[in-house]
Amino acid sequence: MSVISSEQRSEFNRGRHMDRVALNLVRASVVIIVLLLAATYGLTSVQKQSDPWLNPVVTQGELESTTWIKANTNPTDRFQADIFGGELIMGMTTRIPVVGGDWANAPNPVANMQDSQQIYQTQSASEASMLCKQYNLTYVFVPLNRLVFCGFGWIPIETTKFEDSNYFKLVYSNEDVRIYKVV
Repeated sequence: MSVISSEQRSEFNRGRHMDRVALNLVRASVVIIVLLLAATYGLTSVQKQSDPWLNPVVTQGELESTTWIKANTNPTDRFQADIFGGELIMGMTTRIPVVGGDWANAPNPVANMQDSQQIYQTQSASEASMLCKQYNLTYVFVPLNRLVFCGFGWIPIETTKFEDSNYFKLVYSNEDVRIYKVV
């Protein structure tokens, strides 16, 4: 039987204490790293969601297109546009958009927003045309340099479908927007 001296016991306890301190430092470091990663992801997500709101929601070219709209369309013509394009078109030309303007007081505003978003997101020209005709839309307003907001978040536009001349005809274009007539 060996006897542990008080000096050995003290040395042993110091070693155990140092092991606990090291383990606690590792735990604290892991917690700090996890919190930093979560904060970084959170800030990136917040920035991604807020950027469209901080940038202009309509462009100079979109504003300029309203002169063409007022001069070349009928007051009864209806437009596919996102909320901000619709507000611009209604405010500058009195033409009626599917969303934007006084759309929230129209019947079925949620369905209007869903269908408006689908017109922009679908890859199918026939589906987009069918939805436009369902709402008696005469024109489609296609912003080129920004995301659109139809009520459920900022989305990119799938633009190639509008080049299908069986369903749409390009009638106006500038660096920021294209306007297509529904065929």
